[in-house]
Order: sequence, then C-alpha cells, then structure tokens
Amino acid sequence: MTLLAGPDSGPEVVGKARGRIGRGGRAAAVFALTSPVVLAYCVFVMFSGATPLNIGAAALVALLWLMFLRVPVGMALGGVGLLGLWAVTGSTNGAINSLHDVAWSSANSWTLSVIPMFVLMGILLERSGLGADIYRAVRAMVGRTPAGLAVSTNFAGAAMGAASGSTVGIVYSLGRTGIPEMVKAGYDRRFAAGAVLMAGTGGQLIPPSILLVIYAGIAQVPVGQQLMAGMLPGVLLHVVYAVAMVAIVLTIPRLAPPRGGERQPWKERLRESTGIWPVVVLVGVVLGGLYSGTFTPTEAGAFGAVAAALMVLSTKGFGMLRSSVGGAIHSTVVTSGSIFLIIIGGSIFGRFMALSGIPKVFTEYLQDANVGAVGFMLLVLVLYLVLGTFMDPVPMMLITVPILLPIAMTLDVDPMVFGVFAVLMGELAVLTPPVGILLYIVHRIAKDAGVPMTLGEVIQGIAWFYPITIAFALTIVFFPDYVLWLPGLMK
Repeated sequence: MTLLAGPDSGPEVVGKARGRIGRGGRAAAVFALTSPVVLAYCVFVMFSGATPLNIGAAALVALLWLMFLRVPVGMALGGVGLLGLWAVTGSTNGAINSLHDVAWSSANSWTLSVIPMFVLMGILLERSGLGADIYRAVRAMVGRTPAGLAVSTNFAGAAMGAASGSTVGIVYSLGRTGIPEMVKAGYDRRFAAGAVLMAGTGGQLIPPSILLVIYAGIAQVPVGQQLMAGMLPGVLLHVVYAVAMVAIVLTIPRLAPPRGGERQPWKERLRESTGIWPVVVLVGVVLGGLYSGTFTPTEAGAFGAVAAALMVLSTKGFGMLRSSVGGAIHSTVVTSGSIFLIIIGGSIFGRFMALSGIPKVFTEYLQDANVGAVGFMLLVLVLYLVLGTFMDPVPMMLITVPILLPIAMTLDVDPMVFGVFAVLMGELAVLTPPVGILLYIVHRIAKDAGVPMTLGEVIQGIAWFYPITIAFALTIVFFPDYVLWLPGLMK
C-alpha cells in the first residue's frame, strides 16, 4: 500500500512504478479529455432533482473517475460525500454540519491514536536494518528445505509484517535482497518474483496492521480485537504459502534447486538469528499485551515505538538514532495525516451512502434473493476481484465497506470477520493487473538489481499463488469461527 510506504520503502521505485502505470498513450489522453465532461454530467445528475438512489449512483461514478485521475483518496471521498449530502438534503447546511460533526467524531477517537504509534514503530524498525537481519536469520533456519530461499522470503515477510505496517516496504526490502539471491542460486525468475510478491500479502493481516485499524475505525469495532482477529489467518496464510512453495518445487524441479546450499551447524544458525531476538521480544510483548488486556492498543503502540527507538540506539548507536528519529517523526506525521484524512473522507462518504438508500436497496435485494451469509461473501469476493483490477486496497475498502457492512451485519456476518476478509481481498488488489502497484515495483527492483525480467514474467510469478490466496479467502467464508478464536479469548 503506497500510502504506508516508509522512507526506506524505495519512494523513487514507487514513483517510477506509478509513472509506468500512468503512461497509457492515446487511451490516457482520451481519458483525460473526457474526464471534465463525465464529472460535469455526474454533478448535473446529482443536482437535477434526481432520486437519492440516482444521486448515489452518479456519486459512485464520479468517485471512481476521480480515483482513476489519482486524486488523493481522502479528498475524493470527502468531496464526493459532501456534494452528495448537499444534493440529497437540498441544503448546504446538511453538508456543512456533517463536515463538522463527522470530521470531529471520526478522528477524535482514543483508539485511533494507535495509528501514529504503530507507524512510528514500523519506520524506526525499518531504519534499524530489520529486513536484512530477519531475512538472514530465517534463511539460516529453513534455507536447506526445498525452495529454501523462497520459503525464507515468505517467512521473513510474515516477521516483517508483525513489525511494519507497509506492504510496499516489506516487498521492497525483501525484493532487493531476495530476488538477486534466488536468481543467483538457480531459481526461475518468475518463481522468485512470485515468492517476493506473496511474502507481503499476509503482512496486513498480522498486527500491527494499519488497514485493520482503518477498518476498525470505519466499522466502529474494538481496535484490539480487530487486530487479533487478523493474527491467526495471517500466520496460517504464510504457512500455506510455504507448503505450496515446497510442493510446487517438488512437482516442477526446474523452478528451484533441490536444496538451498550447504548445511549449517546449529551453532552457526543460532548466531545468525541473534540479531532479530530484540524484534521477536518486542513483537511478542506488544501482541501479548494486546491479547492479555495488559495494554490498550494505544499503549501497545507507544511501548512499541519507544522500544523500537531503543533498538535503533542499541544496534546503530546514538548518532543513527538522532538522525533517524527526526525523519521518522516527520514521516509519521505525514503518513498519519493522510490516514486520518482518509478516515474522515470515508466517514463522510459513508453517511452520504446511508442517506442515498443504496445499502438498504442492496440489503432488500439480497434478502429477497435468499443468498444467505455465504452467498453474500462469495459475491463480495467476486466484486473485490473485479475492483482489484483497477483500484488499490484503501479506496476499495472505503468505497465498499459503508455499503457492504450493513448488509453483512443484517445477514449475521460478524464485522470482525468481514474486516479480515476485506483486508485480505484488498491485498490481492495490489497484485492484480493492470493496476497492481506491487507488480511494477518488483519489476523495477529486478531491473535495478540487474536481473533481466519482463513485466509479463512478474505477472506469471503470481499465477501459482493467486488461486491459493482465493482458496484461503474461502476458508474465512466457510469457517469464520477460527477468525474469532483469538478475539474471543482476549481478556
């Protein structure tokens, strides 16, 4: 997720990738020229005395068009939501009052103060050289298994997900290390790219997950319980990826060498892993405190941020700490401001959607069709796969959750289960062509590392794992109780 990319997440790579996506030649020119006409027509429909449903439909078209134009997510959501409220109520007072009330009520939440704390913790841990240490330690432990480097990359992604809220940061860090190493060891380029891409997918399910925090703010569910709801699915997803990697290599031996180098004695493996023990302890204390109720989410984030600063001090010295803290705080303020703007815009848009009656119409339609909770979740899966072809996870969630969550709750789908499902499907969005930003980032990383790899090969790299992720999402649909297991045990 680009929004959450930290200062060490390769901003120049993200920028080049965005530029690569944005270049569409004649189609892009036509799109840009027709945008004023389309947006003007949507506004005309909204203020032409149309029914609330038609106003809502026109607003959705305008919002999607603004997303295509790369208007900042929070501004697009808030702007369209305010125009919609004005059109539905027939008065500017409703829009102005909503702006005042929603901006205050949606952001003035003590539980959301966890966001800057978790962001600061993640940025400081990245600056402490976390990625290289984790990759080296995991490789020492499991590198000898079939597809050992790919499995190491996968589990390193899970470990980094527990310490960083940035999918882009995880993939960038692992990609610039893992892709050259795997290709040098004889891995198929496509398989190496797929392993790196999937390593970041489950990261947004493992706490601390900024996407789950944003969802909790929209859905008004306890942040701590929502974070723990993603823990077990996130870990299991990485285990499934590891098993799949081994099975794929055993089935198609040409994709990777049978073993990952010489066997290391246990003494050497333990020595390699000593660098990440402070991170393991930190993550264990933060998650343990959340689980046991010792910490509130905000207290856990504050503890994690202070501990991360101490880790930078112990590993890099006072000079690095002094230079890191200033930049980390600046990045935290910028990122947190963007997140809160998104939350405010999403809340305004959600209020407008409720007044437009679109969620009610969908609810009545699904009830009349008698699709049930499972059928509804399957429809959501298909919808998210379609939206993921041209939309990033944050706008996708903020557009759909205000419409879909009331329907889900009417069908007795637990909002925490729906949140985990929505975040997982949102993560697939950053892997889905043609807009999947991670595809372009990995392509750029490989090119910069001197690995000859086409964008088509990067896309082929996810072909082995994309169906596995969808199958895993179906386990959430058919067996939702395991998602609620950890939150149910929390004190």
